[in-house]
Amino acid sequence: MAYYPGCSLHSTSPEFNTSVKAVCEALDLKLIEPSGWMCCGSSSAHRSDPEAALRLPMENLALIEQSGFHEVTMPCAACFNRHKAAQFEIRHHDQRRREVEKTIGYAYQDSVQVNTLMQTMLQHLGAEKIASRVKKPLAGLRVVSYYGCLLTRPPLVTEAEHPENPTDMDELLTALGAEVHDWSYKTVCCGAANSLTRPDIVLKLSGALVQHARESGADVIAVACPLCHVNLDARQFQMGLEQAMPVMFFTQLMAIALGLPEKAASLNKNLVDPRPLLRSKELLAA
Repeated sequence: MAYYPGCSLHSTSPEFNTSVKAVCEALDLKLIEPSGWMCCGSSSAHRSDPEAALRLPMENLALIEQSGFHEVTMPCAACFNRHKAAQFEIRHHDQRRREVEKTIGYAYQDSVQVNTLMQTMLQHLGAEKIASRVKKPLAGLRVVSYYGCLLTRPPLVTEAEHPENPTDMDELLTALGAEVHDWSYKTVCCGAANSLTRPDIVLKLSGALVQHARESGADVIAVACPLCHVNLDARQFQMGLEQAMPVMFFTQLMAIALGLPEKAASLNKNLVDPRPLLRSKELLAA
């Protein structure tokens, strides 16, 4: 299937890209990255330039379709959201569809299914099969799943069945043997793209999330969004917390549970170092 990493996985979140590829290879999920993909516009283009916000993801979907793929998996929540939004727009606004197809020079056949990586894993493998591949169960590791805003909202666009209480990440982490704690903040915004323009908002929202995760009894926060990871991980040192909490991409946890080499999880890239915690749980060698 096609693999669209997006800009973040090639720049600010290489640990996500590395762990995604390592985990998918271990699970026999063949990912092919189409040559020539471009930025989807992320969370800023649709506010500053609506035309570009539609054209950029449509360029990618056209490339994927022309490359012979009928499914694309997108680990990045923002990329997933923008491509789903583009599909929604062309399906419901004929004039906009004609305009963008003229601009990109291609009549899109709408044959590409856009999935999150979690959806891809659960649909193609299922939690039971993934559990059978686990070599180092995450027993004793208390985790909360944080989905953020863009994986499920708006549900009319993302087609999320349970936008306020998604469960895909919970299912995957449970299959790994982790102790997944339920909490009421799975999809509460972390501040997202305000990270640069209004860091005060981000610190307030993200700081509250880390505190709520701690109060739920968790050891670590699992995420699936590069921007959420930056806000929750990198900014902890500005939050005035009594104790920092590791924030890990769910694929980093999968790499550990599947018994892959430590470098496959790229744990050295996390600013709040998760390795002391993982060693204390005997999930990494001392």
